[in-house]
Amino acid sequence: MGRDGHAEPHHLPLDEGGLPIATSLNPPLGRLTRPRALQLALLVWPVLGLLAFAFLPWQRSGRAFLAGGDTALELLPAAPWLWVPLLALVASLAAGFLNRAVRAWPALVVGLAGFLVTASFIVFRNQPVDLGALVTALSLLSLTGMALSDTGIIKADRFIAGATLWVGLFLILFVMFPLVKVLRTAFGETGFSLEAFRSVLGSPAFFVLENDTTPRSEGTLALIWTAVGALGGLALSLWRRRPALAVLRNTLLAALGAGVLASLLLGFGALRNSLLLSVSVAAASTALAFAFALLGARSRAPFGPYLFLPLALAGYAVGSLASSTPTTAAYGLLFKGLGVLLGLALAGWLTRRRVTAARLLGVFSLLPIITPPFVIGFALIFLLGRQGLITHSILGLDTDALLGPLGVGIAQTLAFTPIAYLVLVGVVQSLNGTLEEAAVTLGANRWHVLKTVIWPLVRPGLANAFLLTVIESLADFGNPFIMGGSFLATEVYFAVEFNPNEASVYGTVLLALSITAFLVQQAWVGRTNFTTVTGKPTQGGVTPLPPALERSLLVLFTLWVLLVGAVYGSMLFGALVKLWGFNNTFTVEHLLNLSSGSMAVFLNTLKIAAISSVPVLLLSVVIAFLITRQKFFGRGFIELGSLLSFAVPGTVIGIGYVMALNSGFAYLTGTMIILVIAFVFRNMPVGIRSAVANLRQIDPALEEASTTLRASSVTTLLRVVMPLIRPALVSALIFAFVRAMTAISQIIFLISPDHKVVTSEILSMVERGQLGDAAALSALLVFTLAAVIALTNLLVSRLGTPVKVTS
Repeated sequence: MGRDGHAEPHHLPLDEGGLPIATSLNPPLGRLTRPRALQLALLVWPVLGLLAFAFLPWQRSGRAFLAGGDTALELLPAAPWLWVPLLALVASLAAGFLNRAVRAWPALVVGLAGFLVTASFIVFRNQPVDLGALVTALSLLSLTGMALSDTGIIKADRFIAGATLWVGLFLILFVMFPLVKVLRTAFGETGFSLEAFRSVLGSPAFFVLENDTTPRSEGTLALIWTAVGALGGLALSLWRRRPALAVLRNTLLAALGAGVLASLLLGFGALRNSLLLSVSVAAASTALAFAFALLGARSRAPFGPYLFLPLALAGYAVGSLASSTPTTAAYGLLFKGLGVLLGLALAGWLTRRRVTAARLLGVFSLLPIITPPFVIGFALIFLLGRQGLITHSILGLDTDALLGPLGVGIAQTLAFTPIAYLVLVGVVQSLNGTLEEAAVTLGANRWHVLKTVIWPLVRPGLANAFLLTVIESLADFGNPFIMGGSFLATEVYFAVEFNPNEASVYGTVLLALSITAFLVQQAWVGRTNFTTVTGKPTQGGVTPLPPALERSLLVLFTLWVLLVGAVYGSMLFGALVKLWGFNNTFTVEHLLNLSSGSMAVFLNTLKIAAISSVPVLLLSVVIAFLITRQKFFGRGFIELGSLLSFAVPGTVIGIGYVMALNSGFAYLTGTMIILVIAFVFRNMPVGIRSAVANLRQIDPALEEASTTLRASSVTTLLRVVMPLIRPALVSALIFAFVRAMTAISQIIFLISPDHKVVTSEILSMVERGQLGDAAALSALLVFTLAAVIALTNLLVSRLGTPVKVTS
């Protein structure tokens, strides 16, 4: 047994087919045993490589694959070193008929030599490669992996060894290489240079502290704040009687914090705006998400009574909108009265049903999944714009003051609070009530329990939610683009068109900010670890919220529901009127316009999302299986690389793909393939973490039983592991599909006229002033994704869930 209570995997000797030999048991071969099928791999890969070498084109003249380029046989006279992969494939085919002990090391040498020569030809010839070169290289890589297994260098069967090499190659090409390209461009392509950094960092658009139009000196004020911060840190350390080294450290940190805060508050530029926005949005989103998680887990009060006034107001607003059209203006009072009555009736029905806030939070948690973040910003224009419902119709204002940074902050808070809620709701629900019960027994009131028991236990979850929302806010491109303002994400977009070096610098700054946020999170959480789920039965009940806090949170959630309903309602209303705020005549013109061009873009996005979801599913399962069940050199690299693409802002990944895949051997820009690759490696980490979480709950003894019955790893993976983690696979598939439909940051630089996506089409409509068409397309996207998720959940419930097996 291992330290974690699970049985450690046995390292059994391998037979001729690379399968483990049972030493103590000799069971009859069952249906799990596939030795001959696995042996075919020694013949299939060389034959596949030879066919690609002889008949498939190796080079492209443009973006299109299989457009009739030269094959490797035709390139042999000009490139005689291609004889190496050809002879390697022939030798590997012949070695497949030899005994394992005889063929293992020669197969490794020829396979590795053939792959290295093929890879060198692909990279250093600096021309776009076609399918023939790719298939040949992957065939030789598979042969190398199988040889590594046969020689015993990798203590696993051939499938695991080959999968390890494939995954490592993909991570290098599509995660590491784009990031390295961004950094290399920022620091100089031909040699180390800081010229691009000096140009960007010295630009007023990036950051400037002194403002010549003001009578005060912002730099002097920042220095004063720094001195005050240093004195405050020194005084606090001396009052707490800290050691001399701690006094010095705290003083410096306080001075640095006060100086940075003063510079941000007094300065100008994209860096200042992005930092203030991300921290403010993350703080607000995390606080709201924590409040809603507590409300959903600990409040049993009926929510209906709190909805009478909001729903009456909502009904009045809907009636006002309905009566604002020229054809219904005479029935204004009737529509408003009916709206109020319907709102009160709905609130009464919810009260009788004793619906709690927790019931509505289930729908609330679904919103960020089916809605692109920038669509919320677009809908806020209908509410807070110059002709907005709140600013113009209700408050009588004629101003755009609520747009810009303030509007972007509201939009991002609405978009990212549900994401933070998804992180925190599981943390709050898993708290052990015994600890709270013990505190109450010792005389603690509910406020004290909340402060001394619940808060320390949820602090790691709060840090994770804060970090996630900081990264999401920094990388958000759509909301700043729609609502205005100078931010790092928008500066990247404008810099790519004119100066790629400046775009790389902005991307490097975004990457540095994300890493800094991660380090701050680690410093706040520290090395503390709180275990509340022990596997032992718990009998303590959770402590209810203090009555005053519960009522306040219910009122807050009521306002939230009203605002979210107004946002989505405004989007639907904008799709059904000619021009919001100017001509509210009802029309289906915008819905009919979808069939003229936008529907083709929508269907193309559906195709791209569906195609990219399958590789996400396969890679998630394979990588999760590798990092949880196998021990091999490079496992840490695979785990880090597979998660890195999710931690890096999407705009940085997009810049990297433009710079890495726009020339040379990987000329993919302007094709559908680059969009699929971007979606696969951006969405894959979520599927990996979901599969890993499920695999850690499965006893490895089940897989060892399959191994004892002489089954290969691929058979065990398909027939034992995947059925047990089916819920994780379904969730990964849904997430990958939906996120591909709603993504914008990582693919805004990768779209082309031939391969548009629906999110970029909505942005283009807003930019052209076609707000009604944009609202109609947004509504179609939201309703389609909601229907897809509902049908998938219905199908899963009909098929049933796999039985959990415990030891």
